[in-house]
Amino acid sequence: EVYYQFEDEAEAPAAEAATETSAPAPAAAAAASAPVAAAPASAAAAKSSTSRLFMFPTAPHTEVTEKGDIVYKEVMRENVCKLKAYVEEMASGDTIAVPMNVQKIQEDVLKLWNVMKTQPEISEEQKNRIKALYEDINVASVATDKVPLLHLERKVGMSWEYSSNLTSVYLDTLHEIATSGTTFKDKDALLTGVGKGFNWRRDLERPSFRRRATVAYYQGIFQRCGSKGCALTVVPFNQGSKQDVEALVDYIYSTLSLDLDYIHPFAAVPENDRKIDGPHDKSELAHRIMLVNLLRLLGVVKNKKASRHFVTRPTQVILPLLPNHGLFGNDGLYSESKILLETIFNRCNSES
Repeated sequence: EVYYQFEDEAEAPAAEAATETSAPAPAAAAAASAPVAAAPASAAAAKSSTSRLFMFPTAPHTEVTEKGDIVYKEVMRENVCKLKAYVEEMASGDTIAVPMNVQKIQEDVLKLWNVMKTQPEISEEQKNRIKALYEDINVASVATDKVPLLHLERKVGMSWEYSSNLTSVYLDTLHEIATSGTTFKDKDALLTGVGKGFNWRRDLERPSFRRRATVAYYQGIFQRCGSKGCALTVVPFNQGSKQDVEALVDYIYSTLSLDLDYIHPFAAVPENDRKIDGPHDKSELAHRIMLVNLLRLLGVVKNKKASRHFVTRPTQVILPLLPNHGLFGNDGLYSESKILLETIFNRCNSES
């Protein structure tokens, strides 16, 4: 169970505060239509509201049944009942072996051997001893360093390396949030594709019912978690439509007069049973939603900021990445869409 508690003296927002507003109409390709919540947090609050996350931290647990089925579930962490204790456990660290480049060592020793064997003053016995050193190279145990279980890495060249500085800042921030709370005053966030139980087929068949249910769903969350002065705007949005992407951002910046601090683009389309020999129109649509138009969304936001000369208010984007790079299979272009999102990290430095 996870919930937020806002610590201020203000009463909870009224139920009618979360209402459906006029918005750009979805394009004809409504199969991928998903609700969007543009939520400026505490923009008009007289004072900063502080939120604390109360939760029972869980740990991943996987079992293999007698039938061979893999069952995954979350279990309670032993002796960890608060977020603060969880952060401390993650910061405690574990020993991680430093990788050894055995191939490079073999090459270096081979170079040494080639030089030594050409020297006449070296006896045959010495040559054999040196050769034995080269032939007997194996992966040996090396000293280990203690790295926090929850840590950050920095990309160096084509690989990622552990960064103690970034990890220290990250863990300090988590500890501060766990103990003192945090605030989202004067922050604007855009969330896409986060409707409860979103089903694109049902959305096509019963759009009016779906819209009412979505608004009611967000309204309930707003009543429980909203703070004084915050506002929630729910609008229909088809992330598969170029027209909708442009209209949505224009609606946020021109009509609502907001400037986005956060973007959470969660819109996705599952692609089960899509093998490499059976590409489908749905796979192309999913690729457009999860990659092409996500990049387009970020580009439109960038243009809005540039046209308004916003140079000191960057937008933080939480990319929905996935470690599955085709390992599961039968998922169409899903993994390709996720892999290509990783190029955005390089674009931050390579593009102006």
